[in-house]
Amino acid sequence: MKEIIDFFSDVLSSFFDFLIEGIDSFSEKDHSANASFGDPSKLISTNNKGWCVDGKRFLDMPTSRRNILVVAGSGRGKSQVQIFPTILNSVSSMVINDNSGELSSCIPYLNSKGVNTIVLNLSKKTGVYLNPLDGCKGDLSMIRKISKTLMSNSSKENDFFSLSAEDCLSLFIEFVLDLESPQTANLSNVYKLILEYQGNPEVVERLFADKASEAVWVKFKALAGNSEKTLKSITATALSALSWLGDNPTLSEITSQTSFSFEDFRKKQTVLFIQYPVSDANFYAPMVSLVFQSFYRFAFASLPKEDDLDIMMVLDEFSTLIAGLPDYSNIISNSRKFKIPQCIVLQDESLLSPYKELKDNILGNCFVKIYYGGQDKKAFELEKLLGNYTYTDKENNQQKQRPLLYANEIREMDNEILVFPSGQKPLMVKITPAYKQRSLRKKLEMKLLHEDLVEEQNNYSILYIDLEPYQQKNQQPND
Repeated sequence: MKEIIDFFSDVLSSFFDFLIEGIDSFSEKDHSANASFGDPSKLISTNNKGWCVDGKRFLDMPTSRRNILVVAGSGRGKSQVQIFPTILNSVSSMVINDNSGELSSCIPYLNSKGVNTIVLNLSKKTGVYLNPLDGCKGDLSMIRKISKTLMSNSSKENDFFSLSAEDCLSLFIEFVLDLESPQTANLSNVYKLILEYQGNPEVVERLFADKASEAVWVKFKALAGNSEKTLKSITATALSALSWLGDNPTLSEITSQTSFSFEDFRKKQTVLFIQYPVSDANFYAPMVSLVFQSFYRFAFASLPKEDDLDIMMVLDEFSTLIAGLPDYSNIISNSRKFKIPQCIVLQDESLLSPYKELKDNILGNCFVKIYYGGQDKKAFELEKLLGNYTYTDKENNQQKQRPLLYANEIREMDNEILVFPSGQKPLMVKITPAYKQRSLRKKLEMKLLHEDLVEEQNNYSILYIDLEPYQQKNQQPND
């Protein structure tokens, strides 16, 4: 009997020992933390040709095609660390939102390498033109998208007059595209026709009756069927969406034709700089948005071939482009397979709020996210995202925990950035601005050669639709 009792006593003792060890093990695992920074060399290298991360090292192209987000306050150095080094190092074509004109200092060096550089300056004629309506003939969805872009930059309302003005714009755009002369198929003629229609409706009615297709004529009669007061309100709203163009003769001519082809960007390294005065950014916002729409219309038309060049999109001051890119969530979701890597540059993630629930999809499609110091509210989010680690206090030899970085340490970062590659350990990387690198300084200090200078071209004038024949019909014979 004693042997049986001893046996069960040993079994119970072993069971309780096992249970205690398990509790201790669970307790130790549950109360420890091992957050740590990753190895930057596994992600970036000086030999890569993709997006620059720290001023000297770059992502490879497959990773770059998965897109990058840079969040930095004004004056933190994102141009010097990410943008300048990328432009000077890349072998891909590029489209660059260079609103301040600062980034064009790369042009002399790019030209010396044989890169084809194009400066589309929206404030003066330089011989470079882009017509946002090119390629839209017969594409009603694209025409509607252009109209939406124009209205979204003019009005945030979705009331009757805004929606009707959008229909009005689409109608007149479709009309000018259907005309036999491609030289008149531009937004300036759309503006002029709507303006004439508001003041002299009979003249435009005769023009449409003579030149419009049956489908356009039916839509025009529906518009004309509104009461006089309602019609004037609709056309006035449509005109307000184009006032930035109609009141600017230079911009009217710049947008009246196209002097380059996006198809060339796939075959030879080509870099397009889009420039406009910073002080008038809101005024030029509709046109800048239409330029990017024109590019994406080309880029998504067909899958690139294996030997086609990537076209890297430097979307500096991305918040100024949001109104004109309402479907950007879809763009960035599909950009990788079309070889158009995206670099979104923002002062704060909250600026993506106009995309509402699509904001998370845009952020989720940025494989690499970079954050500079100076963040306030975001610093607390980053502190939690970085996690905690356990360390031994040297004074009392006790184990303690602390965040990998406290929020105040994140805010105070000056020469470092935080890099978050999706699904990998975060990185804390020291940055080296371009102005601290002798080789990059020399490239940026190069001057344009005389033969590289583009002389202003004043010999081209916009061609307007001739309304004289229809005005003459309006004249009554003398009694």
